[in-house]
Amino acid sequence: MSEATSAYGPSAYLQENATKMQIETLKTEEKKAIVDLNDAATKAGYQDVPKAFLLRFLENSNFDPTKAFEKLTPFLDWYKDEKIADLTKENEPKENIVMRKCIPHLVYGPDNEGRPVYFELTGKIRCDLLHANITKDNFLKCHAWGMQNMMARGEESSLELKKPVTKFVMVMDLDGMSFAQRSGLQYILSVIAFDDKYYPNFLGKLYIVNLGWVFPMLWQLVKAYLPSYIKDHIELVSGDVKTEMPKYFPKSTLPPMYGGTGPSIDILDTSDLKDAKASTHDGEDLEEENIAAGDKFEICIEAENSAGTFGWYFVSEGDYDVGFSVTVEEKDGKIEPRKFNKIIADKGSYTSKGPCVVRIVWDNSYSLFTSKTIKYYASVAEVGAD
Repeated sequence: MSEATSAYGPSAYLQENATKMQIETLKTEEKKAIVDLNDAATKAGYQDVPKAFLLRFLENSNFDPTKAFEKLTPFLDWYKDEKIADLTKENEPKENIVMRKCIPHLVYGPDNEGRPVYFELTGKIRCDLLHANITKDNFLKCHAWGMQNMMARGEESSLELKKPVTKFVMVMDLDGMSFAQRSGLQYILSVIAFDDKYYPNFLGKLYIVNLGWVFPMLWQLVKAYLPSYIKDHIELVSGDVKTEMPKYFPKSTLPPMYGGTGPSIDILDTSDLKDAKASTHDGEDLEEENIAAGDKFEICIEAENSAGTFGWYFVSEGDYDVGFSVTVEEKDGKIEPRKFNKIIADKGSYTSKGPCVVRIVWDNSYSLFTSKTIKYYASVAEVGAD
């Protein structure tokens, strides 16, 4: 490794071998774009910029050197000012213990294409403790450390497989997610903006499992902030995860909870962290409806352009039961995810095969005198739609 390159850190974290392999597969005009961008960076005072950096921002700019230069130079300034070259595996930020305790996760791999994998139990994240125990700046510093080490894992896979591995895969498990996780929205949005600025196109695939009733709400909140290169690589995994996940990953990579033989995802003890109350709660932002005695209340939700994941939640005030049912009209016929039943509360989700209509009914027609007040949430996420 040359002395100039070492200014940007060890070669593994620069994916030198993976980049060399990738450049060999490029078209002539794409190779020329690398030369042009490097020349522009040199004239601006940025010497010996690693080819991995040049290629990263060219890929994100359709190999337009002018556009790539506008994004590359702020990255290079940040990389130097924040001493990102020092964020090696051995130099884990001390604040990362908070991240590991508050965000249950596992970095392992590879997937079926040799890419390293980041598994995250998103529904189990302790957003309240993150707020109380780590600043946003330190949160992003720890995230950068994780991204740097993911790059080193990709370089390792490249050498082993003798092919370029320049991206990683993420698995988000939403099991256990509720409205309380909305307090973590600021972290999600900050990471999206951070990665779009400093690590564009590094995510190769995002699998979302155990979608649950709250996923459509989450999707509506974040979809406007997602770059197209993330939206285009999202895979919603419905059904039994132990059956579905081995279709995408070797069993030796998957944790047992996903039908594999890999290591488990540990949930660490947080008793030593400073406690704080969550800033949101499960009753926040619910719609309210009063259903008169002898009456019904119905809402209709459509997935007009593609398959959709529908989520619903409701609770009847005063512990009064109300008739509840969910009916889906798909191309192949009618399905009843919830058959009529007199209940006090319910939450659930359904993923359709294609465009469809969902009818959710609260039926108080059997009550002669008592009106019922419900608080509810219902929405759809059409991830594949524009």
